[in-house]
Amino acid sequence: MDKLMKMILAMGDMTNQNETREDKLKFKERIVFARMKASIPDWNPPDDWYDLSVKEREKRINKIEND
Repeated sequence: MDKLMKMILAMGDMTNQNETREDKLKFKERIVFARMKASIPDWNPPDDWYDLSVKEREKRINKIEND
C-alpha cells in the first residue's frame, strides 16, 4: 500500500475514535476502494463484499492496510 493511503487511514483512526466500528470500516472502505479505482480504473469491490460480515470485511481491509 502506498504511503499516502497509509497516512490517510492513520489520520482517520485518530479522528474517528468516537464512531462505531461499522463507521470506521466505511471510512476505510472509501479510502481503499478509491485508491484501488485510481490504480485500476475497471476495479470494483467483490460482488459479495457487502454480504460479508463486518468482522470479515475489517479483516480484509486491515490486511490491505498492513501490506
